[in-house]
Amino acid sequence: MKIIRIICIVIGIIIIISVLAFVILRFVYPAILRANHKIKDPGIDVMETVEIGGVKQVLYLRGENIENPVILYLHGGPGSPMIPLLHGFQYDWEKDFTVVHWDQRNAGKTFYLNDPDEVLTSMSFERVLADAHEVTQYIKQKLNKDKIIILGHSWGSLLGTVLVQAYPQDYSAYIGVGQMVDISDMHVAYEKVLEVAHDKGNKRDVTALENLSPDEHFFEIRKYLNKYNLAEDMSFRLVMLAFTSPYNGFDYIRYYLGVSNYNYQRPLFDYLDEYDVRNYGTMYEVPVFYIMGDMDYQTPYPLAKEFFEEISAPVKMFFTMQDAGHMPMLDDKAEFHHILLEAARQLP
Repeated sequence: MKIIRIICIVIGIIIIISVLAFVILRFVYPAILRANHKIKDPGIDVMETVEIGGVKQVLYLRGENIENPVILYLHGGPGSPMIPLLHGFQYDWEKDFTVVHWDQRNAGKTFYLNDPDEVLTSMSFERVLADAHEVTQYIKQKLNKDKIIILGHSWGSLLGTVLVQAYPQDYSAYIGVGQMVDISDMHVAYEKVLEVAHDKGNKRDVTALENLSPDEHFFEIRKYLNKYNLAEDMSFRLVMLAFTSPYNGFDYIRYYLGVSNYNYQRPLFDYLDEYDVRNYGTMYEVPVFYIMGDMDYQTPYPLAKEFFEEISAPVKMFFTMQDAGHMPMLDDKAEFHHILLEAARQLP
């Protein structure tokens, strides 16, 4: 009985310490973090709900001076907003830019502002593209800007590419990060992960990969890309960074539903399967900048590099971040910020 009592006491202490640690990480540390990055005049720090395309959607605007250039960040996924992770990379940007995050249809904080099943009935790439342009008009009016910068990451790079080509008059530049070219082309990623498995001497993985076809086994190959850090496994980052997010606990449930439930984004995934950036041409009326991690094989770096050479634009620059993956802004936030400033210096 004495031993059982001691074990219960130890377990109780562990539980108490865990609860205290959670409270400190989830409530105390975020409060300190936000206090250290509080925005004052003439800046902006606003989380707001706006009706876009007949649906309530969430925007988050932050920047230290509203006179600075504006970046509209188009998140990845589909359905993976970056508001929960912005504290991991964005604070330095806010000195030089006003950054706007937008939780798209059936994603993040937007998810339960509407009936997600009803939203799904109107979900299409064309609808989200129209939303993006409507968001642009709202931002331009609110911040008194003639043009804004589009930064598209992963899925957002697909959306951003088409957006700046359809409405070049509204944008001063396009920045593609984790740029999508042709998601169905897994050959480059397959060859890379097979090479890495060989180099690591993992015969079991080599054999398994050799039995897969890059034309037929997208998700199986993706597992190996994650294993060898050639694609982004978001689970660890979300757990670690969740404690400092502007999202609350319910928002994380909504985030998870938007990310994990394929059905709520199904029409966009269907579009993604057919997407090839070359279908939209290579002529751009706005400056184009790509920022790619050299270890990104989720949206393969070599494919983005190859396509970039075909682009014709008033200004174009390709930035390679060494030892960075699909989310280079998190892998080396200082270098990413430096690149953003370099790109901004090229604008009229």
